[in-house]
Amino acid sequence: MNFKVLSVAALLIGTVCFSATSIAEKMPQSPKQKESRIEGDLNKLFKEALKASALELDGDHEMSPFALVTKKDGSLGFFAPSDKNENLTIDEQVAGIRRMLIDLATTQQINASVQVMYANVSDGKDNKNQGLVFEIEHRAGVSIMRFIPVSEIEDEKGKKTGDLMFEMEKLSTGSKTQTVFAASIVQ
Repeated sequence: MNFKVLSVAALLIGTVCFSATSIAEKMPQSPKQKESRIEGDLNKLFKEALKASALELDGDHEMSPFALVTKKDGSLGFFAPSDKNENLTIDEQVAGIRRMLIDLATTQQINASVQVMYANVSDGKDNKNQGLVFEIEHRAGVSIMRFIPVSEIEDEKGKKTGDLMFEMEKLSTGSKTQTVFAASIVQ
């Protein structure tokens, strides 16, 4: 077969494939496809935030608040308070991260965010749990909060080993008011 014929055939096939891909990317998504895409985006973000939390807690069992974002191009971004902000309270650090997320959302630089912090929660009685709070939001309107209790592992004698574990069977998820992608500030 002739080299020119192969080149022309490859060019035509490449053009058709590229056109089909471009058309598919611009086609409107069905509600089910959109829902699946958003769920996939948020699951990926949550999974990465869970990994980052485990790394943060691994050494000294302490963790500063941080955030992960999905940028407009689909890549992930990470940020946390800098060392120069270590004299800020945890609430001030969380508020600073939230302000940054709102700025990124307002300027349409991100599609989704998860803000992570260590927290102590109480049921109003004597039951207190320590754990991680994940505030997860998506530009499309999804806004949830997840709490995963964290406890110290005990050996067979009931003595604490110094290692932490996420109690995934006690994970709780609830809806929350949008703060990062609030409709009043993000068009």
